[in-house]
Amino acid sequence: MIWVTWRQFRGTILLGVLAPLLLATAIAAVTFLADRLGSNYVLFRCFGLSTTTCLTESSLTLASLATIALPVVLGVFVGVTAFSRDIERRTHVLGLTQAVGRMQWYWTRVLVVFTPIVLAMVVLGYVVLWSRFGTSPFGSSFVDAFYSRLEFPTFGTIGVVPAGYTALGLAIGSSAALLLRNTIGAMVVTMVATVAVIVVFPGLVREHYATPEVDRLTLDQSESGQSVAYEMDPSDVQRPSWTVDSLYVDAEGKRVDLAYDACSTVDDWPDPGPLETTSDFDNRVDAFMADQSRARIECLRVQGADHYENLLFDDRMLWRFQFTEAALCLLLSFSLAGGSTLAVRRLRP
Repeated sequence: MIWVTWRQFRGTILLGVLAPLLLATAIAAVTFLADRLGSNYVLFRCFGLSTTTCLTESSLTLASLATIALPVVLGVFVGVTAFSRDIERRTHVLGLTQAVGRMQWYWTRVLVVFTPIVLAMVVLGYVVLWSRFGTSPFGSSFVDAFYSRLEFPTFGTIGVVPAGYTALGLAIGSSAALLLRNTIGAMVVTMVATVAVIVVFPGLVREHYATPEVDRLTLDQSESGQSVAYEMDPSDVQRPSWTVDSLYVDAEGKRVDLAYDACSTVDDWPDPGPLETTSDFDNRVDAFMADQSRARIECLRVQGADHYENLLFDDRMLWRFQFTEAALCLLLSFSLAGGSTLAVRRLRP
């Protein structure tokens, strides 16, 4: 049965495996090229400019975005067609009338067709991780230093998560094909559902994988109008963090909900006088900002706010989050595959 499945789907399998592997090869080649050009940045330094460095980095940017799109494409064109093509042509009758059980017919296709593609996506995810970040969590570009690897879309393009998304996309495609028994309809459902998964995980699910750290700021720090970056210990900023929420909190640690325009400040900034020196004007602006900050802090305290909190995850949580999300995708994939066996039992020769 394995040989028959390979013979029938060898073209689909080869395309599904070669697509991520060729993309990984291209990313590696362009990364080496960028290094030979003496570029200090690998991704996201610039986009669309005509210099050689920017062109190589733009190519890597597009390749990185293609990585997160591949699970959708593979789910639509591999996951669906692995079953819908035979069902629509009714050639599945030949397989089901042979000395092969329905479960063997189904699981052999899943293992022979889907497994190599998922493994190829693992390779791609690690190549993207190496290309973009190397051994540094800051990445090789100026922008990467401000965005955590836990954020969308970076997280979905590196490590094992692209493989997890692909496994789930393939499972969604095969389930849709068996339930709808219509190729176009199953492709539409698979595309919508897989895109929803890729969006829902970072938007609603990922922040619950662990308890976030709490970065507390006094109202004087948060409302001073000045950056607190210069007041931070350098050891506290070794890695970019993913901030999932920011809120005002009262003395008991409860969230303080403020209206959008509560404690708003005056936007009428002072203008320099005709005979005023730069030094005098700067002093007047500093005094204006200090008055604004004092008024806002007093207003916030009246509203019940005691301090300001940032809820965040440090970049060192990357692999915990990676394996957690990949495991969830695999769990959902096996659940869909198990549900698909019910549809397989309903197929009539």
